[in-house]
Amino acid sequence: MNLIRNPRLQLGGALLALVLLIGTVGFMLIEGWTAIQALYTAVLVVSTLGFSDLRPSDARGQILTIGLIAMGVGTLYYLVGALAQNIIENQFDWNRRRTMEQRVTHLKDHFIVCGFGRVGRHTCMQLQRENCAFVVIDSEEARIQAILAADYTYIRGDASDDNVLTLAGVTRARALLTAVHTDAANVYITLSARALNPTLFIVARAATAEAAHKLSIAGANRVISPYILGGRSMAVHALRPAVMDFLDVLVHSDELEMWLEEITVDARSWLNGMSLGQAQLRQTTGITVLAVRRANGQMLVNPRDETQLGIGDTLIVLGARQDVERVGWQR
Repeated sequence: MNLIRNPRLQLGGALLALVLLIGTVGFMLIEGWTAIQALYTAVLVVSTLGFSDLRPSDARGQILTIGLIAMGVGTLYYLVGALAQNIIENQFDWNRRRTMEQRVTHLKDHFIVCGFGRVGRHTCMQLQRENCAFVVIDSEEARIQAILAADYTYIRGDASDDNVLTLAGVTRARALLTAVHTDAANVYITLSARALNPTLFIVARAATAEAAHKLSIAGANRVISPYILGGRSMAVHALRPAVMDFLDVLVHSDELEMWLEEITVDARSWLNGMSLGQAQLRQTTGITVLAVRRANGQMLVNPRDETQLGIGDTLIVLGARQDVERVGWQR
């Protein structure tokens, strides 16, 4: 299949057919041979195998033969070169795939990005800034080349295919982000990923409200509409530009010492069963607790000191990165 789709081989095949057509028509007109006789002789001449019992009878036929030999040899050399290049490229591509698959086998608690379009590229850039391990899934050649240029780990294939998702380590992944070109494809990917990993956190892109509803039913934990988010962002930038500039710097700046992060309370966490007042995070670490999201989804903004923490609660905090990481690691 790769041979048929190779542009150089297609061009070589077209040139060879053109040479044979010229030879066949030429011998028919000059020598008066039948189409079969002319084609047979043209094939023998182009392949440099010699002549059959039929030979050019005059100078015109001999000149045509010389031209056919020259064109045929050149075309055949071109075809052989294109074929050799295709074999080498296929071998290189196979080796590259094996290397990528081996990279993925060592990933755990990683992110899977489905689709390397405009949204997917910016998603990967943000994950790279956060030093997160991730793998990209795409099937289009132009996007694969862009992924290679960025030196990202990738799997070539259809992200809705269970085998492709398995190769990407979906059962070991922390989250999957799907931003392929159609809402239908995002729904299929979400369904497949959810079936393979019931606990996977899935973020999906939707172009319409109807698609957002279907993605939620399919199993997406979060559904993002770039158009809705873009519209809201533009309005808030116009209404509260200073606030948005601050949030943009806070979330996206690599130079800012302060870090906006979330800390999840699990059964092993030292925060489990404590109140915010007892934890004294600000006094001991300098971390400010901006909000607490309960396990049931309830959001407590600017929580009080008496707020009790339990398993499944998530703290949204602001502080120096090393302090945030230290609190999250403590058991």
